[in-house]
Amino acid sequence: MPWLGLSILLVLVLILAAFVAYFFFDVGNNDGSGSPDSIAETESGATGGQGVIAGHSNGPLGFPSAATRNTTRISGSDPVDISMAAALAAYPTSGPGSPPAAVTIVDSTDWQSGVAAATLSALPVGAPILLAPSGTLSTTGTDTLAQLNPLGSPDTGENKVFTVGKVAPPSGYEVKRIDGGDPASIAAGVAKEKANLVDGPPAAFVVVSSEAPEYATPAATWAARSGDVVLFTGKDSVPKATLDVIKDKANKNVPIFILGPTDVVSSKVVKQLDKAGSTVERVGGDDPESAAVELVRYSSGLFGWNLTDPGHGYVLTRTDRPMDAIAATALSTGGTWPALLLTDSSEKLPEVVDDYLLDVKPGYETDPTRAIVNHAWVIGDDSVISVDEQARLDDALELEIVETASTTG
Repeated sequence: MPWLGLSILLVLVLILAAFVAYFFFDVGNNDGSGSPDSIAETESGATGGQGVIAGHSNGPLGFPSAATRNTTRISGSDPVDISMAAALAAYPTSGPGSPPAAVTIVDSTDWQSGVAAATLSALPVGAPILLAPSGTLSTTGTDTLAQLNPLGSPDTGENKVFTVGKVAPPSGYEVKRIDGGDPASIAAGVAKEKANLVDGPPAAFVVVSSEAPEYATPAATWAARSGDVVLFTGKDSVPKATLDVIKDKANKNVPIFILGPTDVVSSKVVKQLDKAGSTVERVGGDDPESAAVELVRYSSGLFGWNLTDPGHGYVLTRTDRPMDAIAATALSTGGTWPALLLTDSSEKLPEVVDDYLLDVKPGYETDPTRAIVNHAWVIGDDSVISVDEQARLDDALELEIVETASTTG
């Protein structure tokens, strides 16, 4: 019967189509072995010195978690690994790029030392941060340090490695150790070393709470960009170590900027700082996410990102993972010079971040290839920031046509 032959032929065609889809496109496979999600993946640069983006999406078929048109993800749930990947992204160990003159090592749980150390990441010192578990570099961290191959320079005082806080110095390198009995003393030590290296005061002091990392980490990203020095305070009282730095006659004209609302750094601190030093301004915010956006928008003299128009870079990290932000500071010392944005959720962008990105969304009238664009680094794997949140971020950054009389006809 003819219909029987046609039925058999149809079944054979369907089987062949399924075979091709399975072996060549891996449709529906979500194990990372060959799905569209894994096409954009590369091996982590932590040991290979080549790629730096990694991660596998458990999200919608075809959405890559490693990179989209406007985002690049440094994957992983461990800030130690993220710091190695970020350092290798900022200073590729292959090709014509120059290695960093020095590297800074910080304990992987010591966010205060990480925030203070970020100023050493900025040029001219240019020492990216590697995080050390329990204060000692892991085997992979030691390998990464060897790949970065810091040689020292006059800008680093010929030191190849800086350690900030309770950190074991790696063998085989000229090491400058900076430590203290508390966060304020460590930050003061970093301020003194930075002044010696650059032979002068910073453009600004950034004063943050030593007890609220969610309000302090934006200072680290800014310090890595600008070279400004971060100092610590309590909620109602400024530590002596901080006041001593500010009162130093070499710093008498250095402006002071406080990050965070009054319930984190009170008006009592403002009065103490105003009495001790130069002008004092506050960059506030109702919550950590809005405070980070405030700093991204802020401008006063040479201080503040002043990113109020399209064409900029951003780093997105979780508010409750301060070491991720510190691990990523090397990214803000070049390239798109990205500013820090915070998210309090693994599933969606905060409204304040979404609104800000829509305010600076790039557009074009006729030729998108001549337009300026925005880009963001996403820090952490998709358990930290989901692919759905990354997709929303990508859309908020996307270049769009500007509707004008000429485009609408």
